[in-house]
Amino acid sequence: MPDALAPPTLPPLEGWVRVDDATDRPFELGPVSVVARTVVYEDAAIRERVPATADGPWRFLFASRLEIRPHTPPSKALTKLVGKRASAGFESRLGARGFSDVRRVESRTLRVRVGGGGDETDSASDGGTEAEADVVRYAATVELAGVELAADAYLAVTPVDGEFLLTGGAYPREVRGGDAETAAALREVIEPERFREELFRVIRGVG
Repeated sequence: MPDALAPPTLPPLEGWVRVDDATDRPFELGPVSVVARTVVYEDAAIRERVPATADGPWRFLFASRLEIRPHTPPSKALTKLVGKRASAGFESRLGARGFSDVRRVESRTLRVRVGGGGDETDSASDGGTEAEADVVRYAATVELAGVELAADAYLAVTPVDGEFLLTGGAYPREVRGGDAETAAALREVIEPERFREELFRVIRGVG
């Protein structure tokens, strides 16, 4: 199969379930094309702790492996182009999942050890590869069962070994208002600091 591409590997994800695994060509530029293998996960454990009416896909993460064909070594210009297309695609993904008022808040670079299992140490024995990811944070809004939630979303673009790894996800940050009973139940399960830490563990450990 000409488009066969290995899926990205992620650190262990306790309580998450894979909901999609697909290969596609997100864009082409003349004779150059990009093949992407994408896996998407949703937080299944959190759904067991919220009212059935709020059982929506409101915490998710994804990882994509992008291969440039024919092979083109990463460059600043190529990384910028991939990042621009990735941002547009991520915003569309958020919209498709019910997130609205999506806005870019900040961007920064992050030293990561790709394939290192999410460990932030610099141990050379972890099998990882040092790389630098461009990370963008977004703010958004999502509504569930009459409750409005503020949400954070992150997208990381990491060039490594002649490919690109895209990692991202979104999670609720706080309850803004709505149905009192449902809002109270959601407040009990929203842990933005833990959610962020888990997402960044994946960003640091994808490979």
